[in-house]
Amino acid sequence: MGFARVAAMAAVVLVHAYSPFVSTTYTDLGGPTWWAAHVVDAALRWCVPVFVMMSGALLLRPRDEDVRGFYRKRWARIGVPLLVWTGAYLLWQFWRDGLGFPDSLAQAASGSPSIHLYFLYVIAGLYVFTPFLRTVVAHTSRTGLWWFAGAALSIGVVDQVSALVDGVGGVTAATRFLPFLGYYLLGWLLTDRGPGPRDALHGSVAFVLGTTGTVLGAWAAAASVGEWGIGAEYVYDFLSPTMILASVGAFLLLRAWGTRLAELGTEHRVNRAIAVLSALSFGVYLVHVMVLYTLRDLGGTPDGLVGLTIAAGYAVATTLISLVLVAVAQRIPLLRATV
Repeated sequence: MGFARVAAMAAVVLVHAYSPFVSTTYTDLGGPTWWAAHVVDAALRWCVPVFVMMSGALLLRPRDEDVRGFYRKRWARIGVPLLVWTGAYLLWQFWRDGLGFPDSLAQAASGSPSIHLYFLYVIAGLYVFTPFLRTVVAHTSRTGLWWFAGAALSIGVVDQVSALVDGVGGVTAATRFLPFLGYYLLGWLLTDRGPGPRDALHGSVAFVLGTTGTVLGAWAAAASVGEWGIGAEYVYDFLSPTMILASVGAFLLLRAWGTRLAELGTEHRVNRAIAVLSALSFGVYLVHVMVLYTLRDLGGTPDGLVGLTIAAGYAVATTLISLVLVAVAQRIPLLRATV
């Protein structure tokens, strides 16, 4: 899973670098700059679902593990970073944007203290139910589990569609994980059967179809109202039908490529580099928004080809700076537990 984790980490940084073009913060809807950013962004939106599927693949396998021990380890892994980085980002937004206490409280209660930290609340919620889900996995047929995963994903899709109705929807820190339960189960189902000879082919087809559907669907939704709005945001959402298809395809592709890399052996320089980057990826996910936004504040992001080039440069610089910061933090006892 190391290769998939590194790829998802890079995809997250690129999505955040290019998304302001897509949402028309830096450019006009439908122009060449917008289309270039739109295609890149849509092709990388699988990053968060793949992170969730990897967690399911690694943690849902039935094993002899004490429940208390599981929660203790998972608290150290996700609970401490959740609390620390929620506070850090709220303080940072107070300093940077003047975010007041009521808004800070609302963001924390909604499980979204920053544009990316909702992922911690999703994973934390899934971890709470993992011991129970392991029992379900151990005593349910694969057919039954496929129905379970399909039903969970369908509920997530309906939930997202319902949110399009004015005045309906809304999640809290306690419920953010529920729409992602299907992805969590799907990760285990797609991994448990072992690598398949047609995974790359099936993954490629699903990824291309899903990404194409996302690109065209979001453009159609935005063009119909003349602006980037809730319809286009829905198509981009992790639980739209096109994004589910693209995410499953990306997961299969990354798994197939990771399997081929593993055949080179752990001592191969590529796999050694992947192992190092994989160990830093969680911390990079946590810190990269502060780094990226600071670079934007200092350098700005103009429209046009220059803006796209600068955004790519920000993504590279953000990744490198974040890697260094996390590598240093992991060597400091009090900071190691937060990344």
